[in-house]
Amino acid sequence: KAMIVWNSNPLVIVPNADRAREGMARDDLFTIVHEQFLTDTAKYADIVLPATTQLEQVDLHKAYGHYFMQYNHRAIEPLGEARCNWDVMRTLAAGMGYDEPWLRQEPEEVIDEILTATRAINPLLDGITLERLQNEGPIPYARVEPGWVPFGDGVFPTLSGKVELLCEALVEKGVDALPDYVPPSEFAEPLRSDELVLFTSAAHHFTSTSMGNLPALMRKEGEPFIEINPLDAADRGISNGDRVIAANNRGEVQLRAIVTDDMPRGMALAPKGQWPKHNVDGHNINSLTSDALGDLGGQSTFHSNRVTVRILDRIGDAPPELAPASIPAK
Repeated sequence: KAMIVWNSNPLVIVPNADRAREGMARDDLFTIVHEQFLTDTAKYADIVLPATTQLEQVDLHKAYGHYFMQYNHRAIEPLGEARCNWDVMRTLAAGMGYDEPWLRQEPEEVIDEILTATRAINPLLDGITLERLQNEGPIPYARVEPGWVPFGDGVFPTLSGKVELLCEALVEKGVDALPDYVPPSEFAEPLRSDELVLFTSAAHHFTSTSMGNLPALMRKEGEPFIEINPLDAADRGISNGDRVIAANNRGEVQLRAIVTDDMPRGMALAPKGQWPKHNVDGHNINSLTSDALGDLGGQSTFHSNRVTVRILDRIGDAPPELAPASIPAK
């Protein structure tokens, strides 16, 4: 009956996005979106609340692709009526009559408690305190030295301390102790001759959907495209740069075709992150992705999709920004 969205843009990022769009269009759903921009999701909100940026709020940044933690100082006071997530939740809690002490804490208090609790169970945070982060800037994880490799000592956080190919702990979770390959439900039936396996990679100039509305980065990323093998393209009468429709039983999306030997035959690739409102047909690649869950970890199955690709308009060679050679290496 009601939904609050923060730190997310579900109509762009969730699989089977057209189904999510239908759900958010319900008249009996009251939706609040806490945002900085008028995203595809915000367009379906009953109320849009202004959110702060990282320049306007206190935060803690964990390591992601590196070994450093960082305290995010507030550089300026929030502009206009913008509030951070924590302030919105505290205000809602007070209005709804909740009086637990932690709902009155300041962000610094919460960060301090998180660090203290985590240090007690994770030696990588030894010596990392709120005070040090506030005064010293980014701090590397403890025990991380040049050449350090996670689990390089051969000790793992399992009951045996080893890599467990046969893991009895999985049995308690209702999973076979010896995992086996289970074909995705999407491929219970063999692929038809006109179908391809679709992968949805990361965009090179966006972080998921973040920054997907910045004109300079949109120009660098180019319009939404799909890469296919030359033999698959020839079978479908598709030339490099043509506008095509990729489709399956969940939906369809218009894309520009990039014909490249980099793509193995039988497969196709289209990056995620493009905002549907910026595409000619109001859809993005998640109109096609499956919302089935993985059998072992319960994760999303964004890369287990079967699609058809057919020509829509004969346009000719792809513009330079869509040429595979122009895309920088990761």
